Amino acid sequence: MTKKQKITLVSAFAAIIIVIGVIAGVLNYRATQEGMKEFQVEIVSERDSYSETVDCKSDAEYLGQFLRTFENCEWEESDYGIYLKGFDGMLEDIDNQYWWCVSVNGEGAMTGADEIPLMNGDVYNFTLMQGW
Repeated sequence: MTKKQKITLVSAFAAIIIVIGVIAGVLNYRATQEGMKEFQVEIVSERDSYSETVDCKSDAEYLGQFLRTFENCEWEESDYGIYLKGFDGMLEDIDNQYWWCVSVNGEGAMTGADEIPLMNGDVYNFTLMQGW
């Protein structure tokens, strides 16, 4: 294979990767809703024998904005946005591989909470998971 063929092959591969990324972004995009939204927050921790569903209202556009005002949420800022540490005193435990998993309407979140649009009628689930 000549140098020119290798460059062409690498360029074609890079273009394919870029197109796939754009398509994935378009498919995963959810527009935000303005105004007041009503939704539910479910918090589940088998470790703590805890499960609660809370009816919520907010005019925040993104889940991260709402969580910063949700009195049951313990969080901190990170380089990537809001980092969830726990709810109602039930904290993550990195040493024992406990972490909070976020899902929206039963589907695992593909982005951080700062990028998840709040939508009227949605259910946001936070489950304390163990294991990487």
